Amino acid sequence: MRIRRRRRPPEPALIRLQLADALMERHGPVGPDSAVEDAARAAGLLEDVVGDPATPFQRLPEVAATVLARYDVVPARGRRHRLVEATVSALQGGLLSSAALRGADGSDPAELDGFDAALRGRLADLAVVQVLDSGADADLERAVRFGRDDAAPTGSRQDGPAAGQAPDRSGDPTGRQARERLAMLFLLRSDQRRSAEDATTAVDLLTADLPTGLLTALDAAAPRGPKAPETPEATEAPEAPETTEAPEAPETTEAPEAPLTAEDAHTALTLAQALTQRHRLCHGDGDDLARARTMVTATLRLAELGGLLTDGLRESAALVLAAVPDEAGTLTATTLLDGLGTPTARLARAMIDAHRDRTAPDAAARWDVRSALADRRSLPGLPPLLDAMLEAELGRLAVRDEDWPAALAIFEAAREKFLGLYEAQALPGSREFLLGLRSGFPVLHAYALARTGRAKEAVEILEEGRAVLLGEALHLGRADLTGIPAEAADRYSRAATRVRALLNRSADAPDETSAADLRTARLELAAAVELVRSHPDGAGFLRPAPGEAQRAARAAGVPLVHLAATPDGGYALITTGPTATTGPTATGGTQPEVHFVELPQLTTEALQRHAVAFLTAHHDRRNDTPAWRRALRTTLDWLGSALAAPLLAALGPVDRCLLVPLGALGLLPLHAARLPGGGQALDHTVFQYAPGAAAFNAAHRLAAATGPGGRLLAVDDPEPATVPAELVGAETAEVAAHFPANALRLPGPAATREAVLAALADHDVIHLCCHGFVTFDAPRHSGVRLGDGPLTVASLLDTPLRARLVVLSACESAVFGLDAPDEVIGLPAGFLQAGAAGVLATLWAVDARATALLIARFYRAWRAEGLPPADALRLAQRWLRDSTNGELTAVFPALHRAPAHLADPADLARWGEGRPYRAPEYWSAFVHVGA
Repeated sequence: MRIRRRRRPPEPALIRLQLADALMERHGPVGPDSAVEDAARAAGLLEDVVGDPATPFQRLPEVAATVLARYDVVPARGRRHRLVEATVSALQGGLLSSAALRGADGSDPAELDGFDAALRGRLADLAVVQVLDSGADADLERAVRFGRDDAAPTGSRQDGPAAGQAPDRSGDPTGRQARERLAMLFLLRSDQRRSAEDATTAVDLLTADLPTGLLTALDAAAPRGPKAPETPEATEAPEAPETTEAPEAPETTEAPEAPLTAEDAHTALTLAQALTQRHRLCHGDGDDLARARTMVTATLRLAELGGLLTDGLRESAALVLAAVPDEAGTLTATTLLDGLGTPTARLARAMIDAHRDRTAPDAAARWDVRSALADRRSLPGLPPLLDAMLEAELGRLAVRDEDWPAALAIFEAAREKFLGLYEAQALPGSREFLLGLRSGFPVLHAYALARTGRAKEAVEILEEGRAVLLGEALHLGRADLTGIPAEAADRYSRAATRVRALLNRSADAPDETSAADLRTARLELAAAVELVRSHPDGAGFLRPAPGEAQRAARAAGVPLVHLAATPDGGYALITTGPTATTGPTATGGTQPEVHFVELPQLTTEALQRHAVAFLTAHHDRRNDTPAWRRALRTTLDWLGSALAAPLLAALGPVDRCLLVPLGALGLLPLHAARLPGGGQALDHTVFQYAPGAAAFNAAHRLAAATGPGGRLLAVDDPEPATVPAELVGAETAEVAAHFPANALRLPGPAATREAVLAALADHDVIHLCCHGFVTFDAPRHSGVRLGDGPLTVASLLDTPLRARLVVLSACESAVFGLDAPDEVIGLPAGFLQAGAAGVLATLWAVDARATALLIARFYRAWRAEGLPPADALRLAQRWLRDSTNGELTAVFPALHRAPAHLADPADLARWGEGRPYRAPEYWSAFVHVGA
């Protein structure tokens, strides 16, 4: 009798794995409903496998490989992320199981090393896939950690390689792949954080994988153009034009010391990408850009000689060259893409042509670009951030074609994508980065709405994209919990306090722990908000309130004006109370609540040109003061004709208006615009500024609650070396005279950061007479200099104030960052966020004596004459502009006196008749922000 051996039944985990793979394999040929059902069943099976403790940990690399291969098939993003999280937990458990086996009888260390390496590689792969799917900063920070661990040499796995210190293991393909993956993660993070340090780490990691001989060959193989001529004559008939063609040195290009492999070509192009990115982050390091383009050109040449020049390589090279969109790079990129019909190549060409359309519009070609950008939706694995950016770019092109229905539909889709990405971010820097990328698109969305008769909705869109971070901070610190049950109110307060504390910590340490903790805290805050909203009195808690602009106009009793520029001309949206009868439509009845005014000369190109010239001349003012004055006058003349004159005509006779200037308009003194018929805009009405309607409404409520204020904190200049000796302490003495019994003055060295921060909460009028500074690319680090260090925007994040007014008598104290201009991140917004109702600040460096006079007159008008702060500022500016030396001396003899060398009565008389501060650079820098 023959005995049959029973076959060992297959593992349950293997059965589930194979079934899941089969279901996902069937995804393509079946109908949509069946495909979704298959994918959902497969995802459930995979979750069962990775969550089953009985699954042998040796199977985990196979499980992870299946998850990676079929990730895109799972239709719901939330389901995909749960699947990844479960797989990551299982892989980390596998590493612990492997560690427990080490040293046990029969264990093979080499086998376990290989198993651990496989698990670490899969962890890194999963993290990268999730980052590209979610775009979330917490996912990116975790991916960097997994990537570091995977790329580290054996024996140093816990912390991973130090930045830029990966060893040269070019012969190890697995290690090379890990380092390239890590380099790409650092490039992603460098973009998100605007970190040149991360870009440098990527450069170092990639350089380590290219043999030295090959790097030399790449540098030598690039074609060299003719040497720059030394005389004008040499440019007329340059000799040896053949030098612009490919070099003839065969020993360099045909037989480099290290032959080019496909892997080398890929690494070289990724290195060129890293160099290009560092060039952008360092604001134009020419060496990096030149080396990147040399790297691309040489790689393509060597690849062609070695028979490795594939369409994919050409696509990659074109994308690197097009990253810095100048004429040379885009021309070469377009040439490389010629003849390539892949979706990626078509999208790359469309992106290049879309950039060209910004400077040289071509209506005939624009339709092809729009078609190609729309077709991108069929590309698999397109990162969500790039997808959102391209969607918004498609909307911009539709606006250029005045295709309003298409533009509105596209911008609404882009809006939803950006909001989803924004909510996915935990760190404030990541949110600020996203808002910066989105900057400009709400302006076009609102323009399309206004052009189709939906001006009220246009205002709502502008408000939604304006000072978002400031609005969130105001909610965290000043949410109205009136009528909310104690349990729900307490839960919200605790969650908000936790988020505020973590925001402060993350400003100094934006790492994985901060991101993960903040993500958890934000989820708890969201749950607390929903609990508050579940009660009848909290249904509208922290929801965007329609009509913020109308409420602001009614609260201020004046028109609220949003100002914006577009490529085809700017516009103003004038919001008034429902019973206003001023403006061009006033006929004794009721004017529409929002009036749309087109400003044809206010194009984005003109605004950028004037703003750049203005800021550049100011930056170089010490070397060329006349050029700075000319640039200011040119800017004011343009503002007068392009903006102020048509705006004043539309407003009609109003006593004041509240301006919300968008983008770079917020860096310019709109109130000082010189009108074509003579005079300045502020001669016709009072201008006050606000980050947005919601921020103004919060400031207005606070102003009503605090009253005029009566306790002064005054900081004397801690760095008086550049101030005339007779002015040291004189400005704050004039100010303190208006608070005879309640003034705390901190002179010079006594004005330390600790002393000032401690005193802020106890005073409701704060006067800082200091030197200011601005960092355009890191606005949270802008501030004023105190006795022992700076008082920055970041240091105000958790400083509780209840101030009626903060006066920043400091250079450039009203300037904000340019990376996210609609966030107006700077000292005024920082003080509004901390709890100030209004802020007086400056747009540029100001003359010390002129400032002391203006400030003294301002306080007299405000405190003694009873004018509101914005009105008092306007009076002081016009007074300083129009007063003679004699009048200035008569009013403030301690601040202004005749030069000692003028003894002759005739000379003194002539001096007394002069108007020393008539030029706008002396008086127009100050602006009033808030209520």
